[in-house]
Amino acid sequence: VLGPVEVPRREPPPVSTLDIVHPLEVNLGGKVRLLGYNIQSGFRPGDNIHLTLFWQCLEKMDKDYTVFTHLTDAQGRLWGQKDNPPVDGFYPTTGWETGEIVRDQYDIPISPDAPTGEYQIEVGMYLAETGERLPVVDPQSEQVTNQVLIGAVKIKP
Repeated sequence: VLGPVEVPRREPPPVSTLDIVHPLEVNLGGKVRLLGYNIQSGFRPGDNIHLTLFWQCLEKMDKDYTVFTHLTDAQGRLWGQKDNPPVDGFYPTTGWETGEIVRDQYDIPISPDAPTGEYQIEVGMYLAETGERLPVVDPQSEQVTNQVLIGAVKIKP
């Protein structure tokens, strides 16, 4: 019988080796940085949008955050959503170590009745108990929001 075995953490890989198609540098509440994302889909009503987010932990977290991913139109109406703790709930943020990079994947369903047109994907983190979102500071305007707008997508007929 063996006792507990401690496995040392590895240093995070260089960001350049992560194959991030859409790099970003967005700070959420000083706790986590969104390094970028990859996205795949047929972008048709009823399809899924496969979204991979790359997070980097900036400081040890004492609370577990839930990630939200929303597909919205220009009027802010919701046409797809997937909210859950990171890595399908298998790797809560309280387990993240400072400097660690977490690859986090989501399949956002596109509503079957979504009309053709331009949409936005919004992401961020919040506390499930209160709904309070981590603040996001836009590095260009220095405006504080509670979501990251990660790109426009076009839903096809």
